[in-house]
Amino acid sequence: MRTDLDLLVLGGGCAGLSLALRLAERPGQCRRVAVLESRSAYVNDRSWCFWRLGPHRFEPLVRRTWSTVAVRSASRTVHVDCTRIPYQLLESGAFYEHAAAVIGASDNVELSTGVSVLGSPRLVAGRWRVETSAGPFSAARVIDTRPPSPPRQGGATLWQSFLGEELICERPVFDATCVELMDFANDAPGAVAFTYVLPLESDRALVETTLFDPRPHGAADLANRQRHAVRRLCGNDGTTVVRTERGILPMGIARHDTVLGRGHLRAGLMSGAARPATGYAFERIQRWADDCAGALRRGREPVGHAADSWLTRTMDNLFLDVLRSHPERGPALFTDLFDRTPTPRLVRFLSDRATVLDRAAVVASLPTGLFLRQLLNPAPRGPVAAQTT
Repeated sequence: MRTDLDLLVLGGGCAGLSLALRLAERPGQCRRVAVLESRSAYVNDRSWCFWRLGPHRFEPLVRRTWSTVAVRSASRTVHVDCTRIPYQLLESGAFYEHAAAVIGASDNVELSTGVSVLGSPRLVAGRWRVETSAGPFSAARVIDTRPPSPPRQGGATLWQSFLGEELICERPVFDATCVELMDFANDAPGAVAFTYVLPLESDRALVETTLFDPRPHGAADLANRQRHAVRRLCGNDGTTVVRTERGILPMGIARHDTVLGRGHLRAGLMSGAARPATGYAFERIQRWADDCAGALRRGREPVGHAADSWLTRTMDNLFLDVLRSHPERGPALFTDLFDRTPTPRLVRFLSDRATVLDRAAVVASLPTGLFLRQLLNPAPRGPVAAQTT
């Protein structure tokens, strides 16, 4: 049994590895760290995108950068020039490889794959004991980045379910200079449905089917819609699927983080990492990793994801309520948002960097009457499931 650990991280996904990277680079007083991941091997299974608002640590890993994004509804197309704040793609495969190399070269952080956690952490004689398939571990502190429970209806205001395929077409069909951020289809009753296209070359792209819906959807639910999207984009020409990715992201989840005691913390996608109105999590995880690693280096207790401001929570919750009550309005709402809000203001808002004037510009771009009515008559919801281990 490992009994000398300063920190045990459960889950080696984006959150766990991001924190481990910081501690591998500068351990401070947190010198003995173990990260346990149930996967036996990492694969390129995620694409993280964000607007580049300034230099960042992962710039060497960025695969593609675009200066134009488009949002399409049945009635119009909005092209957004983001030359000064470009849209960037970082693939999880490059991130995993980088993290494994940095951690592998460190003396203080150990990453163990293929290890399953067999029960909840228990406080024994002032230290946290965790039973695993590789034997017991004991640490002064435990950070659990695993999802506390599976996605289920009632667990979030909406769920962002997606199925994507990186594919190569037999002929050039994509505009490699422009991301199709949201191409809406009004054929999913009760949900907001769209196709997301990241063009990597003129004949190669990540094509992703996405639903915003109160019910979470697995890949099987989205497969037929994905086939139609690929056929619409590529016609009857042959395509080769290079890889796939899938996921379910919370939008507006009620946080019931179960803290088991001093030195125990929950973090990650289902514990505050995801922005409610967008599902974006990568940049928020990086900010958390900086803050948490800083606290651990100084010998302090780990810190969780910073809570959004009251104004951000209010605006996000109201927007999600409107989408939940009026999903048929989704295409018009998003095209208005991107068409009527100055790009720098909208990007700062979506990236958690908004000023008061940025928020005012977002509000001004949306139909006031619809949102006021929703504020007075909020969407009925089922009970939100508590997150437990």
